Amino acid sequence: MALNGALLRMALFFASAVAALAQSVRGVTDAAAIAAAEFPMHEVPMNKHSDLAIASIIAAVAVPVLALGVMFWLKEKAWWGACYLIGGLIFLAWLFCAYIAL
Repeated sequence: MALNGALLRMALFFASAVAALAQSVRGVTDAAAIAAAEFPMHEVPMNKHSDLAIASIIAAVAVPVLALGVMFWLKEKAWWGACYLIGGLIFLAWLFCAYIAL
């Protein structure tokens, strides 16, 4: 039993030594590739659609609030409310797909 533990420790030691010695060889190709690379971009281009970020933040707040409002409004209609909700979502998905297909 002690022999198995010693063999495992020796194997782990040699694997660690090989990994440590390979560190100096590993970066040689990366350094050559980085030295040969060119970086032509000196300035960051301005995004012309930066208002989309503001719209997405507003939508991230407005959509859940509107969804809760619709669900509370349809809850009063019992089963018809569930039918309207599911049917309305399917209709909106159909409208979106029809618009995309144009």
